[in-house]
Amino acid sequence: MDWKEIKEDIDKAVADVCIQIIKEPLIYFSEADIQQLLVEGLRKKEPFGKSYPTSVHKGKESKSIYKTSLLHREYGGGEGTRIDIVVFDPEDVKNIDNVNLTNDKQYLSPIFAFELGTEKTSDIADHVEGDLKKLSKCIKKEGTGYLIHFYKDVTQAQTGTRSRDNTEAKIEREFKQAFNTKQTKQMMNVKILAILLRTYRNQKKMRGKCEIFNGQEWIKTNVSSDDKLLCAIQKQLACPE
Repeated sequence: MDWKEIKEDIDKAVADVCIQIIKEPLIYFSEADIQQLLVEGLRKKEPFGKSYPTSVHKGKESKSIYKTSLLHREYGGGEGTRIDIVVFDPEDVKNIDNVNLTNDKQYLSPIFAFELGTEKTSDIADHVEGDLKKLSKCIKKEGTGYLIHFYKDVTQAQTGTRSRDNTEAKIEREFKQAFNTKQTKQMMNVKILAILLRTYRNQKKMRGKCEIFNGQEWIKTNVSSDDKLLCAIQKQLACPE
């Protein structure tokens, strides 16, 4: 398979879902909602809308074999961990010899893997660190991991108030600093996409309803421009030339 071309389709599906959430932040309540949105988007892309043969036979002496999707949720990552979303290589699917989707009792290494997070994560920095380790360990050498986090600020306080200042300090401490680390900047096989949404501020005009982390800093992005949102997201997901 042309994995470069498939990655472009995956990046487009990721961007489409992110733009949906940026423009309508209330479409997710939890991480599970984002998982569902992303899986639905990925299934619209080739080659994720069909099934592929495994090595699991349908019965004793049966020549018929079971098939499975390349796309799965909450798949085993080893050592008691689970990966939010995985994409298998069809060649690896052929070697599945167990109904638990393993080969020789070992979980497959996905060609693509996704870990997601929201503001409801109790310790975002710890979550990010753990997800990065999990992704870098589980994916195939030629694969790509995706770490995608959203933070939905629900504080109503206006600019210039003590409450707003306290909220911004909390966002900086709990969310932004989790991504502005040496570890996140050195991950070559994991694409990091962190998006801050200020959805509920009670004032007529404001800048910064959406900020997207570009690997170095948080860029205010116009929520009314799909083109600018798409450009910012795809730029962050692109592989270096």
